[in-house]
Amino acid sequence: MSADIDKFIVPWVKAAAPYSDRHMEFAWSHPEVLRMMSNENPIPPSPAVLEAIQRAAQLGNLYPDSGPALRQKLGEIAGGFGKENVILGNGSTDIIDIIITTFAAPGDEVLIPVPTFSMYEARAKIRGAVPVFVPLRPDFSWDVDAILRAISSKTKLIFLCSPNNPTGIQIPLDDLKRILSAGIPTVVDEAYYELENEPRTLAYLIREYPNMIISRTFSKAYGLAGLRVGYAIADAKVVDYMMRVRIPWNVSLLALAAAQAALDDEASFMEKRRTIIEGRQYLCEEINKIPGLRAFPSEGNFVLIDASSLGKTSEQIRDELIERKVFIRPMSPHHMGQGFVRVTVGTPEQNEFFLRVLRAYVAEIQAQR
Repeated sequence: MSADIDKFIVPWVKAAAPYSDRHMEFAWSHPEVLRMMSNENPIPPSPAVLEAIQRAAQLGNLYPDSGPALRQKLGEIAGGFGKENVILGNGSTDIIDIIITTFAAPGDEVLIPVPTFSMYEARAKIRGAVPVFVPLRPDFSWDVDAILRAISSKTKLIFLCSPNNPTGIQIPLDDLKRILSAGIPTVVDEAYYELENEPRTLAYLIREYPNMIISRTFSKAYGLAGLRVGYAIADAKVVDYMMRVRIPWNVSLLALAAAQAALDDEASFMEKRRTIIEGRQYLCEEINKIPGLRAFPSEGNFVLIDASSLGKTSEQIRDELIERKVFIRPMSPHHMGQGFVRVTVGTPEQNEFFLRVLRAYVAEIQAQR
C-alpha cells in the first residue's frame, strides 16, 4: 500500500515556494546568451586563487575545519574583531538560513523592507516564519517609522540590505540606529559594500548594538560566486548560538583556500572593483540617454532600470532580450512594479553588447507605436 507522503510534510514547507534557481539552469544550458541577470562578477578567479584551490584539492580526503584563520582575518579587517565574532557559510544564503533558524521559530515574524533580496522571504517561509513586508518609500529610501510600527510581540528578526539589492542605495546611519535601538536582532546585509564608491562598513556598530549582525559574501567583489563562501560578523554570544545551528564542515576545503587567497590578492580585487565601478557608471549614463528609460544610481554591481514606458511586463522584457542573446532579471518577483528590470555590470565588452541590444530593442518598440 502506497503512503500519501503529503500528510507527512510539515505545513510551512508544503505552503512555501522555494527560491527559484531556474534562471541558473537556463543560463548554464544556453552559454550563447550573455548572463547579466544574477550580479555575478564578470572577472574569473585570479591565478593565485586557482593555485590555492589546486593545493587544497590535494588534501581533499580530509575534512575542513571551521576556518579559524580565515575568520580571524575577516574579523580584523572588519574592525578589530576576533574569530569568535565571525561565522562562515556556504555562501551568504547559508548565513541567511542560519540566522533565520537561530532566531525565528514557526509563527514568528520577520520584517523585510521591500523591494530587496528575495532570499530573506524564501528562507523565512521554509522555516515556518512569517515575512512582514514594509514597502520602501517611492524614492527607495527606508520608511523607518513604518518599520518601527510594524514591530510586534512576534517580531524576532529584521533584514536590511545596504547597499540594497535591487535599488543600489545605502541606509542612512541615523535611520539604521533608530531601527537597531528597538533591540530586535537586525541583519545588515553588506553583500555589496566593497563596491561602494567609498566603502563604509557598519560593523563597528556591533559593539554598541549587540543585536546587529553583518552579513557578507565573497560572491560579488571577490568573484567567487561558484565557490560559495559567505560570512557573518556579530557579537560573540550571537555567533556562539549561530555556530550551534551551522552544519559542520559547511564550507569546503577548496572554498576556504580560495577565500583566503582572494583576500591576499589585492591587485586582483582592485581590478574587479575598478571594473564594476566604472562599468555601472557607464551603464547608468548610457541607459539614461535612451528615451523612455531611467537607470538609478547604484553602489552594487548592478543597475536598476525603469522600463515601464515600454508597456511591457518585466518578464516580457527579459524574454525578448533573451531572444537577442542577453539575459537580465525581471524585478516583479521582488515586489517591484511591472517594467522594472535589473542588469548586472559586465566587462566593458559585455556592457557595450548589452547597450547595443537595448538601444535597438527600445527603438523597435517605439517605432511600432
